[in-house]
Amino acid sequence: MKKIFFTLFIIIQLFASSCNVDEIIGDLDDPEITAKEKLQEVINEAKVDFATDAKLTSIYGYNVDTNGEVNLTSIENAFVYVVQSNLLQANEFYVPVFNSSPIRSPINFNSILTFVRDTTAKDILDFAFGKLSTMNIDPSLTYDDSPAALNKLLPRSDVIGFRTIFPASKIDMILLPSKSIDTLSVVNSADWIVNFYADNSSLVLWINTERDTVINLSDL
Repeated sequence: MKKIFFTLFIIIQLFASSCNVDEIIGDLDDPEITAKEKLQEVINEAKVDFATDAKLTSIYGYNVDTNGEVNLTSIENAFVYVVQSNLLQANEFYVPVFNSSPIRSPINFNSILTFVRDTTAKDILDFAFGKLSTMNIDPSLTYDDSPAALNKLLPRSDVIGFRTIFPASKIDMILLPSKSIDTLSVVNSADWIVNFYADNSSLVLWINTERDTVINLSDL
């Protein structure tokens, strides 16, 4: 028994000496997440809790910081994951929880639309949300995480101008499935729509992945 204990002690010591304990604790306890970090956890939970065929259909980032992250220990911001079931023809909403499994969220499409101050953008998003019970984002797709998406927008002159006029403005992000048709086939993608908003004003920008362009929704 002593020999076994001594061997285990050596293994533990070797492991500890090769790792920075503070780094390990930090990785386990870091509450700052990007949009894609907890995605698989949400899908796994939804397949048990909601529907066996649950797939991601949208990600809503509420009050995201300029690094494209939210803090799981704060009620002031969140990533809400919208999953879809073809079997049920329905959506469900989930949020990650710090050091626990994801749970269902009270935030829904109506809640999201209340933060969009631009009427044209709100109407477009309302129409898009109405289609999400039958659409999902192809799990094989690669698309930008929230930090990369924000990095494309923050240096733009219209964004800088809006945030200068409204220094207390907030940032919401919405990832949506996108389909387009070329001469040969239907092209699936996933596009970020970012809402910079103050009390009575919004700047809503669509990052069109296929065209690699940024479009102001109010111009459509």
